[in-house]
Amino acid sequence: MVHIIPLSVRQRRRDTGNATAYADAPPAGGASPPLDSYWQAVAQHYERRQAQQQAFDTEIAARRLNGEIARTEAEAVANAPSDGAGLHDAVYGQVNPHTGQVVKTGQFDTLFDSFVKQTPPEVGAGLAGRKEALRDAGSTRMAMQQLQRRKQYEQDQWFKVEVAELNTIAQSDPNDTVAFDATRQTGLDLLAKMNLDPQIRLQAEAAWRASTAKARMQALIVQDPRRAAEMLSAIPVASDGMGETVRMQLGTARQGEQAAAKGQKAPDETVAQAFGEATSPDGETAMPLDALTYLKPGDIAALKDQANNATAAQLIGAKARVMLAEQNAPAVIAATGKYPEEQPTAQDFVNVYGADEGSNRFEQFRITTDVAKTYSDMYPLSNQVIHAELRDLEPGPGGSPEERERYEVKAGAAQLIMAARDADPVAYVSQLFRGKAPDWSKVKTPEDFHAAIAWAGTAQQQLGFNKRLPLPWTVVDREAAKYIDPSKPFNQRFAELSSIVLAVRDRRARREISKQISMVAEARWRARAAQDPSITPELLEAQVAALKNGLAWIGEHPAQAQYSTMSWLQQPAIAFGDIGRTIAKGATAGGADKLVAKLAPSGSGESYEERLSREQAETEDAEDRAGWAGWAGEALGAGLSGYGVAQGLFGLLGRVGIGAAAEGGGLAGFGTRTAVGAATGGAYGGAYAYNTDESIPEGVLSGAFWGAGGSVLAEGLSAIGRRVAVKLLGGSNGSAAKRSNVASELSESRVIDEATAATNSDSNAAQAKGSEAPFSAKNEGPKISDQDDLKLVPTERSKTNRTLKREWEILYGREWPKDPKTGRDMELSHEKPLADEGLDHVSNVWPRTKEDHVRRHKEAKDFPRWAKRARKKNRGDKL
Repeated sequence: MVHIIPLSVRQRRRDTGNATAYADAPPAGGASPPLDSYWQAVAQHYERRQAQQQAFDTEIAARRLNGEIARTEAEAVANAPSDGAGLHDAVYGQVNPHTGQVVKTGQFDTLFDSFVKQTPPEVGAGLAGRKEALRDAGSTRMAMQQLQRRKQYEQDQWFKVEVAELNTIAQSDPNDTVAFDATRQTGLDLLAKMNLDPQIRLQAEAAWRASTAKARMQALIVQDPRRAAEMLSAIPVASDGMGETVRMQLGTARQGEQAAAKGQKAPDETVAQAFGEATSPDGETAMPLDALTYLKPGDIAALKDQANNATAAQLIGAKARVMLAEQNAPAVIAATGKYPEEQPTAQDFVNVYGADEGSNRFEQFRITTDVAKTYSDMYPLSNQVIHAELRDLEPGPGGSPEERERYEVKAGAAQLIMAARDADPVAYVSQLFRGKAPDWSKVKTPEDFHAAIAWAGTAQQQLGFNKRLPLPWTVVDREAAKYIDPSKPFNQRFAELSSIVLAVRDRRARREISKQISMVAEARWRARAAQDPSITPELLEAQVAALKNGLAWIGEHPAQAQYSTMSWLQQPAIAFGDIGRTIAKGATAGGADKLVAKLAPSGSGESYEERLSREQAETEDAEDRAGWAGWAGEALGAGLSGYGVAQGLFGLLGRVGIGAAAEGGGLAGFGTRTAVGAATGGAYGGAYAYNTDESIPEGVLSGAFWGAGGSVLAEGLSAIGRRVAVKLLGGSNGSAAKRSNVASELSESRVIDEATAATNSDSNAAQAKGSEAPFSAKNEGPKISDQDDLKLVPTERSKTNRTLKREWEILYGREWPKDPKTGRDMELSHEKPLADEGLDHVSNVWPRTKEDHVRRHKEAKDFPRWAKRARKKNRGDKL
């Protein structure tokens, strides 16, 4: 603290040191005489000035202290919990109200004591006297802060509870009075526990009742806006809150008595009827009226508008929903199995179309959607399963209407399924097996078409389709448009389509492709001609005939068709190679392809089966291109090899004395040469059947027949006669088809007779019996039925794969399936291997892919077991 001393006083201070002594002055260090009045006035002035300065400094310090206290209080408020708990005690502690003694110190005590210590003593003394006054003032402030914070906390919590409970009411059933009362009472109980003034509490309770009534009415508007509008029109309006409501309720009882006397409904009954609730005998509804009558007048008007708007929107939405569902629901359900939107109810139909028409339309809609759902459920089923379900579901004469309806729904869906499968079977299976089906939009190359068509055929066969096609109609339309596109040279279009058809190895599929494209191309051609007046009907028919003939040629002989588009430089080399192939096939009795496949190097990564399949396909194409020249070349090769065999056989017979007879003339010589020709032809036919996987007994029989007949026409040409006769029956594939048709007329018991006859010890008798079977039904052996013992069937190979395949087709009534990867026949698997005493009979075979066939044997560990058995047998033979 700075003290200002008057200058005059400081100048007149006595010097107690070596000062000059005056005569009238007391000695140095002696007592000072009393000051005169002037100096007394100066001293008093100094004391007053000093007191003012001290008071000023104390006030300044007090202000700094108040600032520190305010900052401490602000920090305490900011860090206090949301409900303000402990805020006062944290700052000002606790004081005993009786003694005024501090029981618990707070931040104020710490701050005050620290501040006083840092001030001068004369200032600290002045501040110390203010401590309790500051405590009292600050304690009041903190108490108010804590109370205000608690009140705000309760308001915030109440707001959260109010929002949650109102949401609960809005989402609950508005007709559930018990739940509504419980929710409303929860809010009232919470309000009772809040620190509110009585008047404010009453206002809060009235507002809560109004809010709950409004939320309940809004829930009813969502559920049934028409009913809500009727109820809002029936309830009285309270104008001044709870007091008016009480008076209105009292008046309601009198209105109820008057209405009962007149036979009319009381307001309570009107409200109860709107809510669908029954009234009690004393006229009170099960739902308290204040749930509705606590609504504010403004809320009632707003809710009426909301209910009316919702009613209109509901009618519009119901109409739109009904019309959209009638239009889209069946198709969507049929495609996906369900309708993603909300299905209209019977009441929706009545609201839109009226009572009578709405009921009829809803019934029709229900049945239609049932058919669509059944259609979706039946979509992946095979034809056999669908027919079986219809047979099982067909009601008897005494069937109920419900059973009859279920059957009719199922039958209608089945009819749609069959119609869709017949209309576009390939698109059907592609849609069904979407993840495995080829992307037809990307099928461009011949190889792509080969793989895609093979897959489509297998898929249709798996589902047992009655009508099977190789291509979907969208692809047919694309290819037909390309085929008749005049912007490209015809030779190019013809070659491209021939290449696609040629890549498909199945002859039936080839013909179907050409038929499909021919049908669409003709339609497109006629549509184009209709826009060209220069095309006369005669010219159009000629053009269409040429178009159809060209496509039919591609379907029957795609290799020939493709050959015709080659240049004259390419054709001689192709023709020379084709004749060489056919001669080699005839000379090797059909074994040329197998020989080439075995001798070809395996460095390309192809397996033997793949090389054989490729060679056989090229040979088939060569035969197709060569036509009759190919047949002659094959016959020439067969004749050359057959002539050598015959010469050798004549030399062998000469050693036993028969050769002379054969060389001699007359009837005996002719008969001998005929017998030799038959034997030679039979040997060649058996070899050919073995190399081409045909029936060896039938091959021997056919070869012997044509070999003997060839002696009549020209001796020494038995093999040529056989091959030409086979070609006259339709080529190699046609001959197989012919024999397949003949075999299909035989019964299953006859097939078993063949197998049984093969076990006879007399081989000659067995051959005679087998040779007579295709031609004479009178010479049939005793038949073995399905119930007979099949132990007579041999466990060694007695039939070729082709024979067993044909018997399997007869037994199961369908074609032997194709391998989807190669497009060729699946492998024939003996379910119980022949090496394990399995039967070489149709009852023991099943079609399998090569991978499945090999995997089955590997899983059964057949290969190591058979190898071990073979080693033991070899050791036994050596011993």
